[in-house]
Amino acid sequence: MSTEIPLFPLRTVLFPGMSLPLQIFEQRYKTMTRELLGSGGVFGVVLIKEGSETGEGAIPHPFGTTATIEAWREVEGGRFLLSTRGVQRFRLIRLLPPDPYPRGEIEHVIDDEDRGKTRPVQAVETVRATFPAYFRLALSLTDQWARGLDLPQGAHALVNQVAPLLKADEEVKQRLLEIEPAAERVALLAEVLDELLERTQEEVVDYRRRKFEGFGARN
Repeated sequence: MSTEIPLFPLRTVLFPGMSLPLQIFEQRYKTMTRELLGSGGVFGVVLIKEGSETGEGAIPHPFGTTATIEAWREVEGGRFLLSTRGVQRFRLIRLLPPDPYPRGEIEHVIDDEDRGKTRPVQAVETVRATFPAYFRLALSLTDQWARGLDLPQGAHALVNQVAPLLKADEEVKQRLLEIEPAAERVALLAEVLDELLERTQEEVVDYRRRKFEGFGARN
């Protein structure tokens, strides 16, 4: 079943459960925000494929995530500062004429863990083992540390929680958003994590070498 919702094309991929702060300053999106605040409705965040965030004519990718406004504040100049959160993946059926903001006809994607013949148990366990190691290394590059991570067992929930934390291109994250079967989705995440872990290990070695070189030198 399809439905029509406002769309917000951005340079960011939004996943279900992910928080996303927004600053609204264009008049068309101010109108959209006021209407959403009045109705309590949802809007869709879509990654821009071609075009820019400001102005007309941005072409989005065909999958996005619905979002709700959790908190808001109107500031000087009529701008809005929003705290939003992703809710559910959707497939964009078609773009509708702006009114005055972008709109689209969408169909929600149901995250069914049992769809398909392959159960993603092995890939889920790989991600649950690999991601904490990657995350600790990634944080160490900025001299931060990570507490214990409580990762979900479900494949879709695991991808939705882990993907926003990856130091990966938005196009890679978009692929992780678009794949529908749970087994294929978490398998791709496992592949991406393997590559990121290897790259980050090399970055950490180089970072520590540069940070500590000369510590034992004497004048």
